Amino acid sequence: MTKDWRETLFVWDGIISFIEKEGKENENGNDLVDDGKTDETADKDDNLNLKWRGTWVACDSADANKVPTPTRGAFDEFVSSENSFEVEGTATKGTADDTKEKKNGGENIGGDISSLYHVTMTGGVGYDLGEGSDKKKHNDDRHDMYFFSPTLRWMGNLRDQVENMVLAVGDNEHGNFISVGWLRVGNRVTLARRYIDEGDERANWDIDDLRKALFDQIATVAEDGHVKIVIPPWQCAAMHANGGQEVSKRQKIAKE
Repeated sequence: MTKDWRETLFVWDGIISFIEKEGKENENGNDLVDDGKTDETADKDDNLNLKWRGTWVACDSADANKVPTPTRGAFDEFVSSENSFEVEGTATKGTADDTKEKKNGGENIGGDISSLYHVTMTGGVGYDLGEGSDKKKHNDDRHDMYFFSPTLRWMGNLRDQVENMVLAVGDNEHGNFISVGWLRVGNRVTLARRYIDEGDERANWDIDDLRKALFDQIATVAEDGHVKIVIPPWQCAAMHANGGQEVSKRQKIAKE
């Protein structure tokens, strides 16, 4: 890790699973969820209990474009790392708004933020931080994750890739952070976290500010309204350590 840990991109990779009220966990996230409900009824629930479990790796780079997606071994469940996490939270489904048109601009892609699943991921065992005997479990004071998937599951939608996006903002004893990632096969969430200096305007961003800046840089909107996303999605100026770095817009209308 660099001397200035804000120049480190922390990439979290793990499996999202649903937790029943009795405390039982549904690892595959496909059948039973809260209180034994089926997928169909679960999608209508206002609140769902979730667990996110995996490992995180520290990628020393002020330039987010230089940070690739961490790889796993062929038979490994998680990315190899000495640091693990197991956090829990409650997901609340917003009110859907299908009236907004996807226009060529980051402020419109993904629809109204209030319609997304919002997960407050501050519970659970926490995440490892420190080395050797100094390693301890920590929890975020605030960790607001937003899922663009209408079901909290990987949709397999390759035409409208925005449905796989996951964004987050939060803070803890180390400062404010923003996170960008996506939902993958097997309900795997890979999310890169960048801590922000308090003098950086991004330290005061809400989730809509992050969404606008991000999609303006990584999203390509086709004429039919479908959206293509740069993968990994954190490879953009919004996730650089230096917020004053010039933003190179990648947003454009794509011809089919």
